[in-house]
Amino acid sequence: MRPTPFQVGIGLLVNAIAFTTVPVHAELSSVFHNDAASETSSSRNLESPRSGSIVKHAAGLLPQSDTNLAAETHTSALLEIPFSLNALAQSGAPNPQVAEPASESAEPATESTEPIPEPPEPVTQAAPPNDWQVSAKPYIFVPFRVKLDATVAGRSASIDLGLSDILDFDRAFDAGVFVEAQKGRFGLILNGFYVSAKNSGNLGVTFPAGTLPGVGASIPIPVRASADASLSIRQGVIDLAASYRAVNTKLGDPTAPNPFPRLLVSPFLGLRINILRQKLEVDDVRLNNIPVGNLPLPITLPVDQDFRFNRTSVEPLLGAQIELALSERWAFNIWGDVSGFNISADQNLTWNVIVSAQYNFSSSTALELGYRFNGFSFEDGEGLRRAKVDLRQNGVQLAVLFRF
Repeated sequence: MRPTPFQVGIGLLVNAIAFTTVPVHAELSSVFHNDAASETSSSRNLESPRSGSIVKHAAGLLPQSDTNLAAETHTSALLEIPFSLNALAQSGAPNPQVAEPASESAEPATESTEPIPEPPEPVTQAAPPNDWQVSAKPYIFVPFRVKLDATVAGRSASIDLGLSDILDFDRAFDAGVFVEAQKGRFGLILNGFYVSAKNSGNLGVTFPAGTLPGVGASIPIPVRASADASLSIRQGVIDLAASYRAVNTKLGDPTAPNPFPRLLVSPFLGLRINILRQKLEVDDVRLNNIPVGNLPLPITLPVDQDFRFNRTSVEPLLGAQIELALSERWAFNIWGDVSGFNISADQNLTWNVIVSAQYNFSSSTALELGYRFNGFSFEDGEGLRRAKVDLRQNGVQLAVLFRF
């Protein structure tokens, strides 16, 4: 059967549709793989002269009778078909930017210019109050003058040493070690102090009545004579005490960040072991103004005697130490103590006053320079058993402090 003109026109239109859709898919494929393609180029392909002429030729084959209006309508609809198919292809096609590699499409992440806050540094804390803080302080005491009145076995003599004699260290030597352990407000004190004084040569010695040898025994009164003698005293002191920090306060504005100046007051109570050794050696005595019988003056009497006194006592100790810390480097200290209180003797009293300045080289080492007043008074017994010590000395004390 021979096809009618209308059927021929429809066939040509279908072929035109198929012909025009091929460039659409080709162009879409090119867009997926090349960045140069776009929607504008696709539209130009759809409106190419070749596809338009085919459509017009197919429309001319349609009947031109009453069906002209319908043909024009069909023609317009058919012309819209390729564009609909093109839009459908584009809507169903994958996004070209998604298909591109991530390295090409993704923009590099920009780092934030805002600074990242760092965690706060830990604040340095002081040693917990439950930890023991131990310090050791060896020191040497250089007195400017030493005055000693001593009585041994009823015989009395004196020592008076100046700075030139003391610097010889053979006649006077004072040194000690101070150890303190602090835990919070409570503390323990251990102090050892050694005192030595000696003088020899022509000394004035007082003898009780009737104690001189030979013809001197007939002298009924105490005799003060010039003797070739040697007098020495040695004293060892060991202090054991417990302290309590009653005052630990900042002076000035309490709200200021600077913790200085700071005042610390620590009274202490304990025991003092007092070890005393005295020795008087007399070789001979010269009587210059005391007549003995018919002997001409001066009279020299050989004695060749040693007189000793040893005593160890335990006595109460009371004192306080005051510290004024001006800064982390500088501090001033005042130390005072007294012991004995005339216990177990007719007279028994020992006392010390030390005023010093301290410089801290570091948290573990410090140097201390001060001035010390030291006194010791002791007297006990009667007659030939009488013993007495009256010691006074003052001078510079130098110490090195080690903290552990």
